Formats: sequence, C-alpha cells, structure tokens
Amino acid sequence: MSRAAEKGGGIGAMPAANLAFVVFAWGGNYTWVKLGLDDMGPWSFNAARYGLAAIALGLWLALRRGPAALLPVRGERAAIAVTGLLQVGVMTACSTLSLTRVEASRTVLIAYTMPVWSMLFGAAIAGERAGRPALLPAVLGLAGLAVLFSPWAMDWTTRAALEGSALALVGTWAWAAGALLYRRRVWRSGMWSQVSGQLGPSAIVMVVLAALLETRTTAPTAQLAAILAWNALVPTILGFRAWANALERLPVSTASQVLLLSPVLGVALSAAVLGEPITLALLLAALLTLAGSLLALRN
Repeated sequence: MSRAAEKGGGIGAMPAANLAFVVFAWGGNYTWVKLGLDDMGPWSFNAARYGLAAIALGLWLALRRGPAALLPVRGERAAIAVTGLLQVGVMTACSTLSLTRVEASRTVLIAYTMPVWSMLFGAAIAGERAGRPALLPAVLGLAGLAVLFSPWAMDWTTRAALEGSALALVGTWAWAAGALLYRRRVWRSGMWSQVSGQLGPSAIVMVVLAALLETRTTAPTAQLAAILAWNALVPTILGFRAWANALERLPVSTASQVLLLSPVLGVALSAAVLGEPITLALLLAALLTLAGSLLALRN
C-alpha cells in the first residue's frame, strides 16, 4: 500500500495513474469485443487475443531480459497461474460468452459490480474491512448499477438475457476472487514476469477450449485484425500490468471502487459505436457511478 493511502491522504499519484489506464483499457473494450464477435466465435476470439498477447510479451521479455524472465520465481508460479486463470481466463471467457447473448452495456455493468464482491470476499476470506470513507463510494456506485438492473430498465424475461447476465456474474466473481488472491501475498517476481505467468496458462487453456468447443468459422477482416491487435496489447498486456501495479499499493476494495468509472465509459462507447440506447435510467446510473468514483479517488 502506498504511504499516502496508509495515512489517509488519498490513493496516490502512481496507483491513480494505473487505475485510470485500466478504466480506459477495460471499460471500453466490451464494445470492441462485441464488434469482433461479428467475425469470430467467442472461444476462438479469446484464444487468439491471449495467444497473441502471450507470444508478443514472451518474445519481448526473452529478447530484453532473457528467457528466465518469462517465468515467475520458484514457489510463486502455481499461485500466479491460478490468479491469472481466475482474472484472465474465467473472467474474459464468461464476459465474451455473455456478449453473444446480451448487449455490451449490460455485460460491462454486471462486470463492474466487482467492488461489492471484492468487499464481501475480502471480509469473508481475508478479514479485510472497508472503512467508512470507502463505503459511501461503493454505495453510490452500486446504487447506479441497481438503477440499471431494475425491471423497468432491463428486460430480464428472455432466456438469452438470463444466460448472458449469469455468465457475466460468474466472470465477475472469478475476477474478484483472483484480485483478492493476488493482494494477499507479497510477490518476489518482477511485474512483467507476473503478467507473463498469468497470460501463459490462460492462453493455453483458451486454445484448448477453442479447439474443443468452437463451432463458428472465422471471417478474416481488417476490423477483426485491428481489434485482436488492440486486445493483445492494451487491455491484456498493459492493462493487467497496470491492474497488478495498483493492487500492490491498494486494497482490492479501494482499487475496484475506482473501476466503477469503467461502466460509464463502456456504456457511452456502446451507445456511440453499437447504437445501444441511452435511457434516463442509464444517465442516472452514470451520475451515481461518477460520484462514487470521484469520492473513492479523494478518500
């Protein structure tokens, strides 16, 4: 944890910069993934984006720091792999499948109920207690999500809506659990080795699942190539490094509260790019979410 955070002086400049990058990289990516799924099946898409990311990062590390930099230090490899499978593999597999059933705005909003699950898991498993300054931002952010989950704002009657929402929720649980596991240890491995140790196992699992489960053929397009390249570099390699950097300095509950800015960006981009409607409920939820995130940044 940073000294500023320990003394109650705010999140601190470096963690704030990392979280801002994560909000940018992850919040809007649901829109681009939704577009990518027009040309590629969900299992193949995940295999391609994480396979490309693992190969690109592996080559860069091997050339710059030697092959040894590809792996975390002994004694940490299994734990980092499990953390990666939860945060990378399960989370993104579930959210990508969710995008094949429901709109991107719903998927991103469910994903960012992660703060409440991180607080609940942290209290139940790790004994983490959120102080009063941290509760109000979470309440405001979750109130915004509750507005969008209400029966008059979302149609919960169709099978696709239920399946898509359930998949997004399972992925969110995995993300919260993986973040909590990561936060509970002090790691000796370098940051890039940690990212490599998370991406590699996840990429292998995704490639195997794609070979076993994918039923769609891929339509190679320039748009798909650009989306895959973006996904490999920005949300994956750089995004997970920034998230790990933030978790080294902040409790999961605090870091995840700031991420409540992400659904605002995600919903706005989905409306602009995909034509998904912006309703009164969405605007109210956005205001509540922004208020919660700004308070979290100040506490």
